Amino acid sequence: KTGTLTEGELQLHSFQDLKGDLNEKVLLYASLNAYYQKGFENPIDRAILAQNNLDLSRYRKLDEIHYDFVRKRLSILVSKSEGNLMVTKGALPNILAICSLVEDKTGKPVEISDFKEKIEQQYEEFSEKGFRTLGVAYREMDQQKTIEKETEIGMIFLGFLFFFDPPKQGITETIESMKQLGISLKVITGDNRFVAASISREIGLKNVRVIAGSELAQMSSEA
Repeated sequence: KTGTLTEGELQLHSFQDLKGDLNEKVLLYASLNAYYQKGFENPIDRAILAQNNLDLSRYRKLDEIHYDFVRKRLSILVSKSEGNLMVTKGALPNILAICSLVEDKTGKPVEISDFKEKIEQQYEEFSEKGFRTLGVAYREMDQQKTIEKETEIGMIFLGFLFFFDPPKQGITETIESMKQLGISLKVITGDNRFVAASISREIGLKNVRVIAGSELAQMSSEA
């Protein structure tokens, strides 16, 4: 899908807290993570950094846990005047899996259990509109100067990043001409089922049927 049916250059649509408000802290922490990561150069981090001119100079990078396709998240440890801070961003379910707290409307950390349903609702709502959704979480680390995968635990969920990858210009006409030639189109994407269905409908595919990776894994080779 990316770069063939869509432009392949993500745009950051918004950065929101649990209340659904634009939240500069979400953008700041996401920017720290995007700016200091030294793994793959990617459209997500480019989109985050293109959105702002925040001054990150009072933070210094100490350590990093690179992104991988199992964890689906990336963590950065930075130093600041009040102590060290770990910031993690990634696929929303994989961020929620490491969070035990969430910032409430006053900015105070509270137990996440009462808010998980609300978070899932926001995730589905924006996904159905075609937005790719990432989560941002953090943890105060006092004077700890290194982090590893096991450190990603007991984190505070901060908020959402919503991205949009617009359909390529003229793609609807291209798909229509393929149909006239008897070519049937299948879309393969790393986006979640809601985003996949939304983009497919937007580019003119009718009667969209989505098969998730977990369902494919259970099918026989013949199927």
